[in-house]
Amino acid sequence: MKEKPTVSILMPVYNGAEYLRPAIDCLLKQTFGDFELIIVNDGSTDNTQEIIDSYDDARIVCLEQENQGVARSLNNGLQVARGKYVRRHDADDVSLPDSLQKQVDFLEAHPDYVMVSNQQAFMTYRGKIAHKFRMPHNRYFEGKARKDVTFDDFDPGHATPIVHGTACYRRKEVMDIGAYRPEFIVGEDNDLWIRLLEKNKIAVLNECNYFVRIHPGSATQRHAAKIQHFRKLIVAYSEQRRKAGSDPIMRGEAVEPPPQEKVHPEKEKKTHPPGKHFREDMRYMYSLVINARDWKLARDIGGEILRDGWKVPGTYKLLLFPLLGDSLVNAGVMVKGIFRKSSKHN
Repeated sequence: MKEKPTVSILMPVYNGAEYLRPAIDCLLKQTFGDFELIIVNDGSTDNTQEIIDSYDDARIVCLEQENQGVARSLNNGLQVARGKYVRRHDADDVSLPDSLQKQVDFLEAHPDYVMVSNQQAFMTYRGKIAHKFRMPHNRYFEGKARKDVTFDDFDPGHATPIVHGTACYRRKEVMDIGAYRPEFIVGEDNDLWIRLLEKNKIAVLNECNYFVRIHPGSATQRHAAKIQHFRKLIVAYSEQRRKAGSDPIMRGEAVEPPPQEKVHPEKEKKTHPPGKHFREDMRYMYSLVINARDWKLARDIGGEILRDGWKVPGTYKLLLFPLLGDSLVNAGVMVKGIFRKSSKHN
């Protein structure tokens, strides 16, 4: 390996032993091999460190530290990174072997771009990929090979098209603007992206070669108010910087804290008659595991949906439609529409 690798792959991990090995393995198998893999063990109390130590590869650099959170862990990794480019990668996700090569090729050919990311697909925690469930959606690209990111993509009501685990950026430019800002408890990545965008160009490649592992219980739903708060701050701070040249953090002012997450006892204690609880909240996850053909999870989730709502007619549509597939469902809707029109005329 050269004295300075072309890429520094940055992977923070906290108690991630269960899925860490597949994440490391997929990176060591990249077709572009001129990199260092910086793993920041953020105070893990499981056997994360034992897994890291089990690898004998000179490209792996491990930083052990007390728990400091994602933003500070990333900044600590950036301080020791030697690469011209930094590629983020989460410790429970998986990349295809050509992922890094395509990003390096793009940045080398487009010096006017500071960062590039990819499309990703979701996979179950058992490693089954739901190829239909992607972020950003296919329609985002409008049939193009890539799409430039704009300020409109940071609308607080929607997720940005940049998946943090796929981001590959120029280290110097990121360090020049202060890297990640820990003041953002969540959304530290979007805060960095929008600051980069104020001075540079960012692209998202229409390449789905990164797979995000998700679990049935989503933290996004549990902390929706906090996430929304910081998304709004990110946009508001950007507008201030573009108009006045600074934002509250740059001026040394306190960041407005997120609202206290309210607990609604009436919701927690709400009960339904046996068999009459329609599980709309599980529609997305059930459809995802069906698309991933993870039949064990489909059976588990489908069983819960049926147990809670077996007396609700909509439950059977919820369970059946993902199994039929889009073509059959669309055909059924079309036939239903024809019969409706026919009955109106008769």
